[in-house]
Amino acid sequence: MNERDTLGVLQSDIIIPEIVQEKANMAFQKIRETNAMDGKEQISNQTKRRKPHMRKRGILIFAAAVVLALAGVTVFAAYQNWSRGLSDDLQISDEQKEKLQEEGAVAFAMQSQTQNGVTVTAQQSITDNYFAHLSFRVEGYDLPKDAQDNYVEPCFEKINITVNGGSDYNMYGSFYDGLVTGPNGRAVYADGSPIDYEAPGSLARYVREDGSLEYLMTLYNEKRGYFLNKEICVEFENLGTVYKTEYKKEHEVSGKWNFQWNLQGSDSRKEYTLNAPLGDTGATVIKAEISPISMHVEYHFPYQEYVETGFDQDGNMIESTQFVEAPPIAGVQLKDGTVYQYLCNGGAEGYCADDKNTYVATYANDRIIDTDEVAYLIFRKKIDGLYSESDFYLISVK
Repeated sequence: MNERDTLGVLQSDIIIPEIVQEKANMAFQKIRETNAMDGKEQISNQTKRRKPHMRKRGILIFAAAVVLALAGVTVFAAYQNWSRGLSDDLQISDEQKEKLQEEGAVAFAMQSQTQNGVTVTAQQSITDNYFAHLSFRVEGYDLPKDAQDNYVEPCFEKINITVNGGSDYNMYGSFYDGLVTGPNGRAVYADGSPIDYEAPGSLARYVREDGSLEYLMTLYNEKRGYFLNKEICVEFENLGTVYKTEYKKEHEVSGKWNFQWNLQGSDSRKEYTLNAPLGDTGATVIKAEISPISMHVEYHFPYQEYVETGFDQDGNMIESTQFVEAPPIAGVQLKDGTVYQYLCNGGAEGYCADDKNTYVATYANDRIIDTDEVAYLIFRKKIDGLYSESDFYLISVK
């Protein structure tokens, strides 16, 4: 199966509407979609997770200094193993790395295999109750450019993944292109610089200064704790390029690269029991879970249907029955006033199969956040379009 297809279709406990998620795609705006029907969910390809730090006190000042020095060396060595692409993509600070490691959310695979001159290294995973982020380094592949001097998008032809021997998950992933979501929801480079769409060779930055590439993927399952301390097996087959979702063999390097490690992971999260109406929408937020990696929200929102009209390819009017969606979770506001209104990335939302009054939304964060600093949850008043402060509901969790 091509990597552009979902590698696993999750038999879900929730019925999920067809929703479109904002995220800038490639050099423009990576758009990540979540599609679903008939109780099954599907997350599309993305073109694109803490205890306080503790040290024992030494009796002697000299001994304490040695302990601190050794601890610093250990932390530095661990940081050296961190995926640069994953660090940039999730905008992770050194302090956040340290806390994630202390909580056990991070596992370093550090396994390499070489086939026909291309070396793939499984670098690390970051895992919480609902999501697992994985990174893989690729060296030795000569990525071609197009006529405008922009790199062509690299792509594995097939990816096979099992978690604890099964495939009950959704997956989206691709090679990291050097872009992240900026404050206004548009794509910028990881250093914050804007994209110059007119300059040759200035779009997606797949190739690092040392010539390496990084493949990033995210796995999702709405069952809490599904990924924690589970064995994952990943196999990549054949490396080439992709154009308009079609895999190309012109620059293919054949081979299979196999990896296996334990995801570990952390269930650290903030939980809130709420009774927060969202305006006059009829939706009331009753529960929220926030981890550094993801957000999970439950609403009381009785099921409502409506009929949508449209036209088929022959111009004939058609009707379809849809159900009303609750105001979507968009992000958070921190205690210092910082607003992340485009925080929610790939995920899913919809009704519980056995409860048409409870609506559930679970999304990965597009960056690592400090849950202790969250003051408000942000919900959108509308699904599409541009947003201003008046277009949001704020729910306090202070």
